[in-house]
Amino acid sequence: MNFPGPSSLLIVGGSTRAAACSAVRAGFQPVCADQFADRDLRAISEVVFKIDDHDHWLEEIMKQEPQDWIYTGALENRPELINSINQRHTLLGNAGKSLKKVRDPFFLQGLLANQSIPFATSLPHQSNTPLQGRWLRKPLLSAGGQGIGFVDSHTAAPADATQYYLQQYQPGIPLSALFIAFPDCCVLVGTAVQFIGNRVLHANGFQFCGGMILSPVPPEWRQTLEKLGQSVASGCSLRGLFGCDLIWNPDQQPGLCLTEVNPRYTALTELFELQFRLPLLRWQHAACHSCDASSTVAKSSAEELIQLLKVCEKQQLSPVSKGILYAPTDLTAPDLAFKPSIEQALWQIPALADVPDRRARIPAGTPVCTLYGTGTDQEECLTSLADQILSYQRQIQPEGARDLSRQEASNMLWPGKESEKLFFSGFFSSENVSGSFLED
Repeated sequence: MNFPGPSSLLIVGGSTRAAACSAVRAGFQPVCADQFADRDLRAISEVVFKIDDHDHWLEEIMKQEPQDWIYTGALENRPELINSINQRHTLLGNAGKSLKKVRDPFFLQGLLANQSIPFATSLPHQSNTPLQGRWLRKPLLSAGGQGIGFVDSHTAAPADATQYYLQQYQPGIPLSALFIAFPDCCVLVGTAVQFIGNRVLHANGFQFCGGMILSPVPPEWRQTLEKLGQSVASGCSLRGLFGCDLIWNPDQQPGLCLTEVNPRYTALTELFELQFRLPLLRWQHAACHSCDASSTVAKSSAEELIQLLKVCEKQQLSPVSKGILYAPTDLTAPDLAFKPSIEQALWQIPALADVPDRRARIPAGTPVCTLYGTGTDQEECLTSLADQILSYQRQIQPEGARDLSRQEASNMLWPGKESEKLFFSGFFSSENVSGSFLED
């Protein structure tokens, strides 16, 4: 199957299914280079299977007719690969000096010094500064929370410490803010809670495992987040979609601290699209092609998005959540119920996504599938997600796993249900110690 022509969009990354669905919503025909080539991705896209690190897949996408392209995680760690693809295809996103700046924690730390939302204090791996408090050792080439750990006497330093840096641990609630950078402005799309290292999804440590939209953006955050997005976008010369990982400490005002910037389509982008029913890759295209158009066209596109987002927030739409279910042990995938449907790839919130082939081998610690929850409020949304998790865990591992009751799973998703509000002091911890679903 081949999809040449100006409406095609090449997508390259570890997992591209969410971005492929976004492309279809925006009117593009996706062509994907993907590590998993899951069933639902193959139903809507031509797929080049990235089964290893050899360059056969790169050769395949370089044979494609020249077209626009985007990348997903964690291709930002491969600037040389991005540059190679750019020789034939047109990137809607960030490369070169922009990518180098935004992925440099020390550049971001200097850029945001003395601002309302600072970058978490970071030090080189060989720092001789006495470490007071708790610190994390983070890979310079980070992806999905992999390789992050505490610096303590019980944890040995990695063999190649030069590939890491130190960042001061920030207690609080993991958040994400999504932006689209235009030439003359940066638009805040929205905010979400991030799910990190939660045991009910068999995620470990600081492993990313999903999130839930928070809409509208809390008013006490809006101005400072908009300023943050503009500072990062202008300081790093970013264009198009990018996400900011933050920690919120509810004991402070606004209590936000930036920990990392992802200069690309993020894993939670699809949740904003599904909740707001906005094809964000249309504005990605406009923002990144604005150098070919007049500044008036770019400004008009940004203003249109701002107005549509305001309408969406006033509607108080029902929240959407997703959880990435990881394999607790080496597994053989069962035949998960899945009916290919273009309609499902558009605006319908699916029960599951990233569906593996029947009898596919799934190594321990790798994703099995993605599950979704909805509801009239955050509690109902997470309860819905808990039901999905229990249902699919029983299908994936019918033997050997302890059955959780609906109440137990729901409590793991949302401890302290006596609160009617999502946020209260002490509701979440950013250290994975209690098994709470929303933990870093």
